[in-house]
Amino acid sequence: MKSAIELAMERSGGGDRGKLTEAQKKEIAEIRSRAKARMAEEEIMFQKKTASLPPGEAKTAVEAEYANTIRKIREKMESNIEKARSDG
Repeated sequence: MKSAIELAMERSGGGDRGKLTEAQKKEIAEIRSRAKARMAEEEIMFQKKTASLPPGEAKTAVEAEYANTIRKIREKMESNIEKARSDG
């Protein structure tokens, strides 16, 4: 699955920056792996928090916090991938 940045770059023609080196590919894979692990940890913590909460404002607040955390992880991942691509 392509990221939003990758799709935007393809549409704008900015995706043709050359081939990635093996080191860049490995770094990008590691960045994605770490982000995926962090998101999995956050999901586990979210499930534990919400399991004992009754439906309502408290649960909604926890859901919003979880969504915000996941968004931040994804943004940082995309930023780090872009940096890895440009450090070639």
